Amino acid sequence: MKIRRTISIDKNDLATLKPILDSNGNNLSLAIRQLIDNYRQEDNLKKITSDQQRVIMLRNNIIENKVASLIPIPLVKWLVKRSLGVPPLGTFRGILEKYPRLLGISGLTIEEYVKSINTHGDIFGYQITQQTEISPDHKSIRISFETEDPEHLKGTVISYSCLLAHHPLNLKTKKVMESPSLIIIDYEQCNSEEEAYSSVMDHFGYNQLMMDEILNNIKFWRKIINILKADNYQDIIISRDIFLQLFKSHDFSDDLCSLITMIYSVSVEDAECYDITKYISEICETNGLIIRIEHNDNEIKIYHRFNEMEIINLVNDTIIRTLEISGHHFMIKKSGKVTMLSRV
Repeated sequence: MKIRRTISIDKNDLATLKPILDSNGNNLSLAIRQLIDNYRQEDNLKKITSDQQRVIMLRNNIIENKVASLIPIPLVKWLVKRSLGVPPLGTFRGILEKYPRLLGISGLTIEEYVKSINTHGDIFGYQITQQTEISPDHKSIRISFETEDPEHLKGTVISYSCLLAHHPLNLKTKKVMESPSLIIIDYEQCNSEEEAYSSVMDHFGYNQLMMDEILNNIKFWRKIINILKADNYQDIIISRDIFLQLFKSHDFSDDLCSLITMIYSVSVEDAECYDITKYISEICETNGLIIRIEHNDNEIKIYHRFNEMEIINLVNDTIIRTLEISGHHFMIKKSGKVTMLSRV
């Protein structure tokens, strides 16, 4: 609703308004509306900036009080990727309940599953094909999972085996045969989801630390999302306990060797000391584990990003083991935020 009012404006103020008047065809009403809009936008911007500042202060409080650690996103991706855990039972129940309706069938049996198995051409977004062999009594099935990109194969197959364990298929994992680009699994129908899911756990283990942490602390992680937005998604805040558990979940020197081979197309065992140290430095810097590495023939200095001695020791041990694999033996001369290694 528009209300008419008569206003008095000083001549100097009117001169100040001239650029706005000119841009609005010398229409004073339009010029005043524009001024009001500009004021509202600036006011909202101040509120947003103030909110972001409060959130960033909260984030800094969390870090300073050692509630959690600020972790670079590439490092979290690496750690979670290594955590090949079985998702909790029930994760895929909704998919299997809706799947028959999408296919226009009354129920999902092993036979119906085999008919539609490669309809979509991928599994969870990855190009993985399945070859199936079904037993005469239709109670068991062998699935060969194959891909040209082995990097995501095992993690995807673990999740897929969990999906097949759900009702109505209730497929129990009986036997697993693995190679880098091919995994063959024998499944057998059983009486319950719990029994089928337990078999997946027996073969692949439970290591889904990140998922458990989020499920058990939903309110905390909702607040963290707001902090991430304020920080423009540059880093992730993660509780220190979970971060250490992810780190300790297994020796990741093999992962580091695989990354070096994959990225630089070299054999770690044949690499010269200068080259292997350079590769380790570049990968660990990118992942946010260290600031840099300085080295000569007989001494290596590692400048760590994290202050916690547990993390420093884990990184030191991994670098020493990786150097040993390439035939270069070093020992710790001084351990700390700046670690010194000397050749043995």
